Amino acid sequence: MMSLQNCAVSTYVYIGRPLAEAIELLAAEGWKHIEIMCEGRHGELLEWTADQLASLARKGKDLGIRWSIHAPITGCNPAAADGQQRAEAETLLLNTLRVAEVLDCSYVVLHAGELSAEGAEETGAEPGAASLPEEAAVMAGPGAASAGSREAAKARVVRFLQRILAETAGSAAVIALENVPPYPGLLGTEVTELLELAARVNSSRIGLVFDSGHALMAGRERCLLMLQQAMPRLVALHLSDNAAEQDEHLGLGQGKVPLEAMLAGLAAGGFNGAWVLELRHPGDLLPSAAKLHHLRKQYQAVYGIEPVPGIR
Repeated sequence: MMSLQNCAVSTYVYIGRPLAEAIELLAAEGWKHIEIMCEGRHGELLEWTADQLASLARKGKDLGIRWSIHAPITGCNPAAADGQQRAEAETLLLNTLRVAEVLDCSYVVLHAGELSAEGAEETGAEPGAASLPEEAAVMAGPGAASAGSREAAKARVVRFLQRILAETAGSAAVIALENVPPYPGLLGTEVTELLELAARVNSSRIGLVFDSGHALMAGRERCLLMLQQAMPRLVALHLSDNAAEQDEHLGLGQGKVPLEAMLAGLAAGGFNGAWVLELRHPGDLLPSAAKLHHLRKQYQAVYGIEPVPGIR
């Protein structure tokens, strides 16, 4: 049976089930790196007691499972102009980082936010909820903003991240900014924008997560370009497929994601971060992991690099 040692999975695949049940299912399937998506039902992680979190940490050690966390999207808007909304986002992220310390997570995924929560509300969306496919249709509203307001929003995100880093100065967990779908009003649709934020914060604890499905919505060539741009700060990949129109979270090979070209670039660049399958259907997990296993092994040989432990 193919080893899952070097391929991670997001609890998003079981987002309709309670978090404890989702984790049990994934652990029973043999996954050794589980990323908890703190959205929908799985947002309950931030409400778990100290005993529940300690039990989960012990479970990870006993089963050899590593953890990472995707910070909440809904209600977590670091770019918000409203001070109360930013304070709420800060509380959410600090709580996420507290849990990450208990679980010994190496990184926490974060969206940079959106420029106009009011615009999102007018179209019926929850602020910050853009990357879940069921909410995608309502986010293409009047959220686009002027260059000036975008610069102001980026400055707010930089200050937000600087405060978070100061509050968690003893932590080793990286805050990994994720590229988001190209919807109006969102920050981080371009990797260059995330790199700018990271450079302005100027901390080794700010990294990037590259989401293949989000990037593909900007086009195949831009997807590959953004991956290349992300490489210097890349700590993890979120992998899913789509038809380049919606964030469908399909299994790898079911859409238009240029997977082979991506893996060639990652192998050539010596990427050694996390490969996280963020899929919608449980039946797509093992076929996608098998495809990754085959291609990674192939490109290791092409570029003459040392095999990843566990991949034979």
